[in-house]
Amino acid sequence: MLTIGPAFERPSMDLVEAYRHLPVATISDVLGPGHVMHPSVRPLRPGMRLLGAAYTLKLPPADNLGMHVAVREAKVGDVIVAEQSGGALGAPVGEIMAMAAMHKGLAGIVLNGAVRDAEKLRSEPWPVFAACIYAQQCRKDGPAWLQTTIDCAGVTVHPGDLIVGDDDGVVVVPFASIASVAQEVVKKMEKESLRIASIAQGFISPAWLDAAIERAGLVLSVNQ
Repeated sequence: MLTIGPAFERPSMDLVEAYRHLPVATISDVLGPGHVMHPSVRPLRPGMRLLGAAYTLKLPPADNLGMHVAVREAKVGDVIVAEQSGGALGAPVGEIMAMAAMHKGLAGIVLNGAVRDAEKLRSEPWPVFAACIYAQQCRKDGPAWLQTTIDCAGVTVHPGDLIVGDDDGVVVVPFASIASVAQEVVKKMEKESLRIASIAQGFISPAWLDAAIERAGLVLSVNQ
């Protein structure tokens, strides 16, 4: 059985492009806990950059029929975000699947599960983020759940949420917060630039450190 949820709204291209050069770590700082996927989900090679609206997919352990359908149904610029529930007993994505998605114009794949043909996938600039590598092929029988709310690598993902990935991992920006988060990230980056400049000038400790130590309580241990 294949279950496909209702049509969903995607962020405008202007909003997506506002994140083109924003780092995952700083986006995470602004969003707070609960928006970064488990560190096992990582780019197949350093330097991969992922950005686009989430097209969500939930798969069983050893079947990739839903991935084929997702590649067909997702729109140009989407990122397929897939949860392989129950453990990776087969690889839903390999060279052929990734090539099809790339030529469809999708922006990448995030898979909390297995991929194969790793050498081929690493040789392409097109981004694939995954939890593991496993040569075993998948069945094509179903079931699968597409464009519905899922939990992927510990983060709730709604269709249309913004997905950003880099060497630090994958962060999920809720649809309703995309514009405001981008503005706050830019402000935080400006503050961090000033802090880095002050370190270079010899101001090593941040201004807030003494107050934080006082709140936490400082106990000095003196060896007799």
